[in-house]
Amino acid sequence: METQPSPFPVPPPKQSVYWQKALFWQSLGFLIMVVLTWSDAIFDLAHVVLGLPHREVDINRTAIITVVIVLLWMFSGYKIYLVVSRLSYLESFLHVCAWCRKIEHNSQWLSLEAHFAQKTGGKVSHGICPECAEKVTREGRECTASRATTDAVEAR
Repeated sequence: METQPSPFPVPPPKQSVYWQKALFWQSLGFLIMVVLTWSDAIFDLAHVVLGLPHREVDINRTAIITVVIVLLWMFSGYKIYLVVSRLSYLESFLHVCAWCRKIEHNSQWLSLEAHFAQKTGGKVSHGICPECAEKVTREGRECTASRATTDAVEAR
């Protein structure tokens, strides 16, 4: 007997994303761009590697290009920080099943009690809050009143 695939897609696993790691790789890329820009200006890499006509060294042009690269580097670094920070914040939320109220923790679905016991190491006890106590009492009275009415009608 074959099992039917679930109609709900499985969510991707949580990943711990740190903005420092993303920023490191992005910074490395921009640093390589700056080094290549200055290497081209000093050693005329276009002439050496591609065989293009020789150019004169223009330090002012290279400095302006470097400033533009650094400004883009800072702007994109800030945007990466914002995006990755937001992603990390959203991934820190507890996943709660909408049907059975189990909580996902380390790719396991645990009952609410098991989750708190595992997280805090304490024992879980049940109680009732004042709002729910009032609601249950009210429903109990209504149920008792309707039974009393039904019993009175049946007794006639």
